[in-house]
Amino acid sequence: MRTIISKKKIFLLLGILSVWLLFFQSAAWSVQNSLELHSGTVKIIRSGKSQILQKAGETYTLLENDRLQTGGNTQVTLYLKDGDNTVKLFSHSFFKLDDLSEEENSVALLTGKGNFSVKVLAEPSGRAEELSENTEKKKVPENKLQAKLGGNLKGSLAKLVKTKLRRKKERFKVRTVLALVGVRGTEFVIGTGLDSGKNVTNVAILPEFGNHMLNLEMNRKYLGFEEGPKVELGVNMVSQLKGGRGWTNPVFKTPAEMIKF
Repeated sequence: MRTIISKKKIFLLLGILSVWLLFFQSAAWSVQNSLELHSGTVKIIRSGKSQILQKAGETYTLLENDRLQTGGNTQVTLYLKDGDNTVKLFSHSFFKLDDLSEEENSVALLTGKGNFSVKVLAEPSGRAEELSENTEKKKVPENKLQAKLGGNLKGSLAKLVKTKLRRKKERFKVRTVLALVGVRGTEFVIGTGLDSGKNVTNVAILPEFGNHMLNLEMNRKYLGFEEGPKVELGVNMVSQLKGGRGWTNPVFKTPAEMIKF
């Protein structure tokens, strides 16, 4: 009898242990971010400690605030959000992972060149209808406020709604020393570094993902002012930000020129 009870307890404990293992395993697998070295060397800096990868095919799990420094003749691929977003880094690049949340990836390319591929995520169906209904519901309080305070609140509210929607679409952001790039989903290249003693950032959208845009801004925190010119960059187009002069007008490039770029 005691033997039977002991066996039941053992099976019960094993069952509980299996459930906990599955729970932790699924939590660990929820969102994976990793690095794969193809050639050359890459130094990974985390919490003041560093590790150098130098064997082609080596992989490494990435965490928020990891910093990466690539050596000469190096190519490395970062797989973010289970590979939904990928970043290819090349020689002499310095890269930082600012935010690796499920909702948004935010990274920094402080010097070097990176090829970014960001998955296009469709907006939930019925979003327009929901927005329309919410606008209708807000009409009465808006009119009351407008009567009390004066001014055209409708335009301000519409602008605020558009801003919120635009931010929701930008699920990937890249910053350089000079620039802030908001990404809705496309494939693009960023090159940044010094040219004649001045910081320069070049951005180009590749044609593979179709007609998607990048929102280009200036890194106001670094440049010391709050507002700056913004540019929308289209497919097969290139723009440059040099010093604090603002983005150049987007220039169209042929497919051959883009491949060269």
